[in-house]
Amino acid sequence: MEKVECYSPLRVSFSGGGTDISPFLETYGSKVINTTIDRGVRVQYSMDGYPLEISSRDFLNTTILGESHGMNFQDRMLKLFQKYGISKGRIYISGEVPPGSGLGSSSAIITALMKLIFELRGEEKDAGELARIAYIEEREFFDILLGVQDPFAISLGGFKYMEFQGENYTLNRLDEGKFLDQMNTGMIICYTGSTRESSDVLKAQVSASSSPKSQTTNRLKELMNITEEAWKFAIDNDYNSFCSNVNRGWAIKRTLSPNVSSPKVENIISSALQYGAKAARLLGGGRDGFVLILGESGNLWEIQKKLMTLSTFVVRVSPTLGGTRIISHTY
Repeated sequence: MEKVECYSPLRVSFSGGGTDISPFLETYGSKVINTTIDRGVRVQYSMDGYPLEISSRDFLNTTILGESHGMNFQDRMLKLFQKYGISKGRIYISGEVPPGSGLGSSSAIITALMKLIFELRGEEKDAGELARIAYIEEREFFDILLGVQDPFAISLGGFKYMEFQGENYTLNRLDEGKFLDQMNTGMIICYTGSTRESSDVLKAQVSASSSPKSQTTNRLKELMNITEEAWKFAIDNDYNSFCSNVNRGWAIKRTLSPNVSSPKVENIISSALQYGAKAARLLGGGRDGFVLILGESGNLWEIQKKLMTLSTFVVRVSPTLGGTRIISHTY
């Protein structure tokens, strides 16, 4: 029996999120800093000769080709495989965090699915091409409003600064050094207790950024400048200044829409800073999901312990170098 397993890491965005969404993206470009982390999504495929079945621990649901109803996320996954000529077998999806949590989980799943599809078809795609195809499929086939950075961050992997103009991009990596050492022992993600559909939060920003003279457009331009400055701090190993820029970016991001933040989010952020964190911001489109906290190795455990009084899921994470990849393929 043919079996294939694919892994996609989740991603953390430090700065520039929001500038990577149309129509701002095509008009002004985008500048983002992100990293993949040591949490991810696994997709397993087994050929058993029966109509294609998709099951997921995260959605607690099973969908079978020919028996599905409506067009939910799993129905669309079945149709995606059918589109590429795969109609038999079974697929199991398992993620390490809840979907809709601001860590790029939908892009991680779709990028993994596309990697798996190309593996089954015997087609070679480099990480950039895989990301481009996954972005198009997520936006057009799954009808999800997303930032272009997510599939590229996940497929390419690593801590990086990216500049986009549409789907074209330039990439700068940081693979080692004192700054990354501090990141490795200084990152926490804290769950707000619920998830959200990021597309709903982003729609207001898309509408507001359609005008070149709007306040939202000007704020997004300012975010790009902050992101470029933050990258200089990263390559200069200036962790403290980088953290300050993360806070500056969040202060702007939370003004882009009334739905970006919430009282629960603000309580976690203000508490983390009070406990000694150097930076804190909500990840993803807004409102719910995970808050990123940046601290120092000397006090990270104290921050984590205190945040556990506000959340049932507070974990330390670290940057990783690898992106979406096939873990195993047996016959």
